[in-house]
Amino acid sequence: MRQTMFTLHKYSGLLLGMIIALIGLSGSLLVFDHALDEALTPELRGLGLDLDLDVATEPSATLQQVLSASKAAVPAGSQATRIYLARQPGSPHTVRFNGPPPAQARLEVNVAADSAQVLTVREWGYYPMSWLYRLHYTLLSGHRGETVVGILGFVLLFYCISGLVLWWPRRRGHWRLALRINRQASNARFLWDLHRVVGVASMPVLSLCAITGIAMVFAKPTAAIINSVAPLVTKPSYSVEPSGQPLPLDTLIAKAKIAVPHSEIKRIFLPQQPQHSLRLSANFAGEPWSNHGASNIWLNPYNGEVLGLWDARQQPWGNTVLSWVFPLHNADVLGLPGRWLWLIVGTIPALLFFTGTYLWWRKWRRRR
Repeated sequence: MRQTMFTLHKYSGLLLGMIIALIGLSGSLLVFDHALDEALTPELRGLGLDLDLDVATEPSATLQQVLSASKAAVPAGSQATRIYLARQPGSPHTVRFNGPPPAQARLEVNVAADSAQVLTVREWGYYPMSWLYRLHYTLLSGHRGETVVGILGFVLLFYCISGLVLWWPRRRGHWRLALRINRQASNARFLWDLHRVVGVASMPVLSLCAITGIAMVFAKPTAAIINSVAPLVTKPSYSVEPSGQPLPLDTLIAKAKIAVPHSEIKRIFLPQQPQHSLRLSANFAGEPWSNHGASNIWLNPYNGEVLGLWDARQQPWGNTVLSWVFPLHNADVLGLPGRWLWLIVGTIPALLFFTGTYLWWRKWRRRR
């Protein structure tokens, strides 16, 4: 059994390790996606604007002004779907659009939070960080690529389990040797020790990333499995009776904060039809993540009435498990130290692939 597992571990690693290494490396960068996006695009930090230092600073622009400015910057027929609020002072608001048919490209308009000036208009999936996200999540191949990535999550989980079995000392007293990297040994022995020790040390985080990745790709089967253990509560949906013109976004946000004072709004999901409600994605006080927005507030866009509330802290444990999947996968729940840890661990599949491939090639060449 051990020999069979070793053979499967070795040859599946040679065949699929490069793809898993690419997924890991792209995931490492994506834990800092917003910061890297702003670093790569100076316009997002307002560096491309002409600033007149003699003019007093204008008050912050309203969200309605931000939405109006973004609509004026996209082609006619585009439909605004959501607004990502500025993640920190100095960052822009981002308005997402479905472009006009037939292409219906996903457009993103970045708007300065202080002046409502349009900074960039970009198509999602084609600027650097969004392209990297497509590579990580779909291998640039749409839904089929997404399924392949989910299957590769199972392969990574197999590497973790089989690697642990192959590393496990078969004799008592060999634990110290199993955890040792001999720097004075030959290159081959050093790389062999490095492969084993780094692999087993990173196994908990890699396993967690694999499981959460599988859960996101195969969301419906995952929910069905959890529901078989503990019934899930379905999120509500609300319809409204159209009545005149919708209230300005800032008025609606103010009413939501009065009704739910200890909330931090992260995203605004705009109504797509007159009878649709306005949904706010929010963090409530005490939630462990910073950007996830697992809680929701529904509003009547015509009068600001709060229609419903989904508090992620008070849901059954099955729903709680599902709400933790994404923030665990991208380390949002672990804060800045967790993001740095995920950044490092994401490079390890590449290290294991190259060390494993070199050891196999060296042994193959010697046999030849």
